Amino acid sequence: MRVSEKFQLGVTQASLDFVDVDVQGDVPVFVDPKAIRLQQGAWAETCQALIQSFFEELLKAIKSSNKSRIESLVLHLGEPNETHLGMSGGESRGRGLGSGKKSQELVDALADNVAGKSGLLQDLDETTLFVEGVGRDIISDITTNIIRGPLITYTQNVCKFYDIPTYQQHAGHVWDDRTKSWVEIDAKLPRADSDKLLLVPRSIVRIRPLTDKGRYYRGYIRPYFEQIELSSPTSELIRTLKNGTRKVQLTELDKLVDQSKSGIVKHTQRWPGAIDSYRKNATAKSNPPLDHEDFEDDLGAEKVDFRELLDSVKAISPGRPGATSYHRAIAELLKALFDASLGNQVLEAKVHRGRKRLDIQYDNTAGFGFFHWLGRHYKAATVVVECKNYANDLANAELDQISSRFAPARGQFGLLVCRSFEDKALFLERCRDTAKDERGYIIVLDDSDLELLVDHAEETRGYLPEKRAEFPLLRERFQDLIA
Repeated sequence: MRVSEKFQLGVTQASLDFVDVDVQGDVPVFVDPKAIRLQQGAWAETCQALIQSFFEELLKAIKSSNKSRIESLVLHLGEPNETHLGMSGGESRGRGLGSGKKSQELVDALADNVAGKSGLLQDLDETTLFVEGVGRDIISDITTNIIRGPLITYTQNVCKFYDIPTYQQHAGHVWDDRTKSWVEIDAKLPRADSDKLLLVPRSIVRIRPLTDKGRYYRGYIRPYFEQIELSSPTSELIRTLKNGTRKVQLTELDKLVDQSKSGIVKHTQRWPGAIDSYRKNATAKSNPPLDHEDFEDDLGAEKVDFRELLDSVKAISPGRPGATSYHRAIAELLKALFDASLGNQVLEAKVHRGRKRLDIQYDNTAGFGFFHWLGRHYKAATVVVECKNYANDLANAELDQISSRFAPARGQFGLLVCRSFEDKALFLERCRDTAKDERGYIIVLDDSDLELLVDHAEETRGYLPEKRAEFPLLRERFQDLIA
């Protein structure tokens, strides 16, 4: 049973920012620290700071051979079964770090790790390359534990928006980057089958994490060995094609090369350019967030019906009584439409110490397309959305409201979503004035614009993600703002 079914949310995975996990089993995706590090935006940056703080402490302990400190850091990195992520099969119980023997093996591997002592190991995700026993399941466990605090906050926000009941309970240990230690806390969290539940944003999970030993070996280490064989006139691994081209028999080569973690460390020390290239090529585009088609094709999620989501918006009568329903319907439609481009959704986000709030706030998680372009050229690490279920035209007050939510740390771009206009051209001109006055870039979307976005989503279904993320309507509107 999925979270959406358990709590009768009435929406499918495509409209949910979090992974709609099986509350009695696991979904085979993994939290990826590299994916977090490549993101921009407020929530991701909070997670990045925690991961970096923990890793720096771990690296100091490794370099100083401080095994007791390593043990204190690893002690609370148990299997976070409350996320229901991983490869357990059947009832959720995890294959990850756990306690006892596995934890001690990890401590021993870290304490003696050559890559950590030499400075070769530079990021938490690289432990999957250089540390024995660390794979995608364990790195996912470690990362989840480190960012448990932000995940609790994220879960609470989702529960508040969807009226999911929460209960004060033991929440586990969180990493405190001020004291550089683990702190045990209680928190209000939902429950599923008598166990606590922790929701995880789609943006930070992957089926196949970006940092992978096999990919690193095949793409960056093996070419050096190929070159050695090609330069040898007597190599037994070379076969010559009919056109005279000499090729290395890779299957035979792989049998001879040490591909253990210690072997990978030695090869990398021999050819440091390999890891330099690997790091350089690790971009958001090379392994973007999972979109709705990934969840549908690979994870069995229900196929999204964009038209039904739009109809839910249109069915709400304009006016104050429908404001809450409109807000929720817009959040569900926009998440499905913008998919992997916008993530880490915060609903009714508080700003200015709670004196103001944003209807919806997203981190810009795009690896390509319109939002990726926007984030590269303008301040758009965070995208804010205001929802106005008005029966009459918007005016300057609504523009002033959303522009007052902009800030250098949050970004200068937002979407103002409303029902309809009698004089749309006038309001678009006001949006241009706001941009020219350097008060921010605001794109207004009414029901007819949402219809066009739905048309684009339906027309590009099954296309490459890059095509689906173009959003020509948004690009056209933005060009009007800066023309």
